[in-house]
Amino acid sequence: MCVPGVEPVELTGRYGPLAAAGPAGPVYALTWSSSGSALCALGLDGRVRWSRPLNATPGLMRVAPDGGVWLADEAALAETTASGAPGRQIALSHAPDERIGEFVVLPDGFVVAWQSKPYRIARVERVDGSGVRRWSAELPDARLSYEGVVEMSAANNWKATPMAPWRPRELSPERPSGLLVSADRVLATYLDWSSGIGMGFCLDLATGELVWITPPHPTGDRAIAGPGAFLVGSQGYGAFSTRLYDRDGATVVEWPSHGRLLVSSRGRIRVVEMANDSSPRRLRRLHRDGTMTDGPFIPGYYTVGPALGGDGRAAFFRNGELQIVDPDLSVHTLWKGEGEGVGRMLLLEQGRLFFVLTSDWAKGDARLVIADTDLPPMDTGVWPCGESNLQANPVRLGGFFQ
Repeated sequence: MCVPGVEPVELTGRYGPLAAAGPAGPVYALTWSSSGSALCALGLDGRVRWSRPLNATPGLMRVAPDGGVWLADEAALAETTASGAPGRQIALSHAPDERIGEFVVLPDGFVVAWQSKPYRIARVERVDGSGVRRWSAELPDARLSYEGVVEMSAANNWKATPMAPWRPRELSPERPSGLLVSADRVLATYLDWSSGIGMGFCLDLATGELVWITPPHPTGDRAIAGPGAFLVGSQGYGAFSTRLYDRDGATVVEWPSHGRLLVSSRGRIRVVEMANDSSPRRLRRLHRDGTMTDGPFIPGYYTVGPALGGDGRAAFFRNGELQIVDPDLSVHTLWKGEGEGVGRMLLLEQGRLFFVLTSDWAKGDARLVIADTDLPPMDTGVWPCGESNLQANPVRLGGFFQ
């Protein structure tokens, strides 16, 4: 199968998320298989410009403004330059049981979220371009609870009762978007994978001071919403909501909706709803007075994208269809295909959409789909696609809001 005019590019082995240096590409893809792992750079036509074998299992990938690609592996950050040559290697100071859980690239260095296994501490730090520490913040010891989490034991005759607050055995940064930087705020979201309950910790970017903490909640999608402001989703155990937090941690508004988020250059919020139950979900517009505009019901769950064009139209893949959403929330099917995918979609020059579908999660079979559309360049808002931008680097500093 193919999108009219463009043949899908076949990727062998397992794959990671996509990123791009800019609207003209190149597109970067991480792949790995039994024979090893590699970082590839692709042109807009899907042809490989260069491919570089990696010595370790690839992890997180961020693209710097100069087009260089940064990868995290355990306790070090490694650069591949825009030409495909090895770049800087930055080993970070850490405790023996710590490893990098998330990181983002700043103009003058990095913010890194650390995890320990088993859970001992969670820590966020800011370092300069050489790895020299500017600050390190150990997060408060996590005690999780949620009204929908229950336990049963012989002591209560095996009746389901609310679970008392617990200290997780493992606590790691949520992915994706577990580390967001907006203006002078850093939001680090940590998750107990065994329960699905997590917490968000907001720190001052300049000092590392802890500013506010979210209540424990079933974690969901998150996004930057404005200077120092964040959208925090919650889904599971009966929760299905999105909150808008301001820079001081106050809840500005809460909507009974959750899913893949978009925030346009005009500050308008849209969501492609997701739910792992039988309830039908919609496309919606979330208004900052707490109301919502309902769009059509959308079948399916696993969603690739969405990606927002500058004219207000957005694209996403779900339930076997590549769909275009108009500003009035009406939906048009552009292409029907096979497979599922969870992740982000890249909108590049010439209306090219890049996204990955898989037909077998266990085997890691995947193919990269490149679709021709008439979408204009991507919107310039703070969250026009997953991870905030093509570079998969969710950092929006003051200049982005001017």
